[in-house]
Amino acid sequence: MSEVNYFKATEITKRSWMIEYAFTDREHVYCYLVEGRDCALLIDTMYGYGSLKAFCETLTDRPVKLVLTHFHLDHVAGNAEFGSCYMHHLDIANYLDSKLPPQEAMLAHAKEEAFPEIAGEMELSDMVPFAPVLTYPLYDGDLLDLGDRTIEVVWVGGHSAGSVAFIDKERRIAYTGDCCNGNTLLGFGNSLPVETYLQNLLHFKHYQKDFNMMYGGHQVLPPTVIDEGIELSARVIAGTDDKEEVQGFHGRTAIYAANHGASPIERADGKLFNMCYKPERILAEEKTARVIDFKPVPMF
Repeated sequence: MSEVNYFKATEITKRSWMIEYAFTDREHVYCYLVEGRDCALLIDTMYGYGSLKAFCETLTDRPVKLVLTHFHLDHVAGNAEFGSCYMHHLDIANYLDSKLPPQEAMLAHAKEEAFPEIAGEMELSDMVPFAPVLTYPLYDGDLLDLGDRTIEVVWVGGHSAGSVAFIDKERRIAYTGDCCNGNTLLGFGNSLPVETYLQNLLHFKHYQKDFNMMYGGHQVLPPTVIDEGIELSARVIAGTDDKEEVQGFHGRTAIYAANHGASPIERADGKLFNMCYKPERILAEEKTARVIDFKPVPMF
């Protein structure tokens, strides 16, 4: 393993850190470490570049328990270092069926994103090989007891069926993954219809009074972004959204509910929330017997 410094941390409140990559300024992806008396909670593991486990050990001497906001690549690729994890039950099957790029591809991508003076020092052994780990289910309303701190699990399914937020009411912080941000993607195979997502945002709003800031997987946002998400989702259902066409993943056209400004996470009207959706997946589906078809769903 090389001597590359992959990570840096910022203490955002007492015994709570935002962790991001130190080898690049192009990968805006974050995970979080929350230390309690009995254990520390790691929220997501990012892309698997470098040993996140070793870095966490420089911040805390407590045993680290891993929880996940959802199952997508940029949140779970470093899981193998930790042996087990907790995830909302609706995302577990897709996580366990996931096929991620090999270490060679991850190294090539990391080098593309790295500062030039660092790229040449990166080694294949720095990349965590992806392997699903023993996974325990989480449910809406679960309480994660760290000894002297309690974190509540809130289901905000939409981006993925099992997307969750973790709320630290004592510190007034919500750790939100990708459940509600300036680029909320509802176009994946495991995403939920817009109408269902709206209902989950209304559920999330019940907790809005409990936090002052939302620390997500790619952005830090105020709680008012939930209200913007509710407003824009309602416009999509009513058919009054902007329906902006944007070139998306793999050359496909993506439909965004609000027109963009100068950047992919900036709205033309200055508001913060935006969403991509499939026009055929707006209204909630009738509840029927669950069909398990065993076909893996792409995670990214």
